[in-house]
Amino acid sequence: MTNQRIHAAALMIGMLAGILTMAIHPTSFDLHASAESITRVNHINTVTHILGLASIPVTLLGAFGISSRIGWNHISGLSAFIVYCFASMAVMLAAVADGLIGSSLAQEAINVDDSQRQLLMMALHYNFQLNQALAKVYVAGSSCAFILWSIALAYSGRSTRVLGIAGGIVGLCGLIAVLGGHIQMNAHGFGLIILVQAIWIVLVAIWLFRETPLEAR
Repeated sequence: MTNQRIHAAALMIGMLAGILTMAIHPTSFDLHASAESITRVNHINTVTHILGLASIPVTLLGAFGISSRIGWNHISGLSAFIVYCFASMAVMLAAVADGLIGSSLAQEAINVDDSQRQLLMMALHYNFQLNQALAKVYVAGSSCAFILWSIALAYSGRSTRVLGIAGGIVGLCGLIAVLGGHIQMNAHGFGLIILVQAIWIVLVAIWLFRETPLEAR
């Protein structure tokens, strides 16, 4: 298997893992629930975000393949990879905050009195706001990366023009959604963005599979 096809496979695996992460992501949390219920939700939340964290380097490997195939001398392709790396760092921190720190704080709330519970609630609220901000940074950053990749693909030839236009639309819609406040960064809203992005990324992966590698030409 050529490196190009390895990158394509990484894109597909990374996106599928991202979709699975959002599919099993807990949609609500109640600190007033029973200790067993809180522990169960924390376990699911932790496992979910570990899966999400594991998908990030895999997807980055695939993203490297997109820019590599476009050509590192193409400023749009190079810029797209740099911006996507920045966005990936944001979503990594968001996953750590929500899945690891949040779960740990929620677990501590089981055996504390009301006065300490209020402090934990404040910490959880801050952690939630941090997660939301980082998720917005990811959506904005990844959308910009999609637009940059799309510019490069649109001008690379007829075979990638439609793919480039589609990616540009996906990136632009993502930017409008997050900057205009039209979508919430909860499991449903963020999950919808991940799904739409994944569809385009999988199409790019199929193109990488089918396209003749540069070294073979």
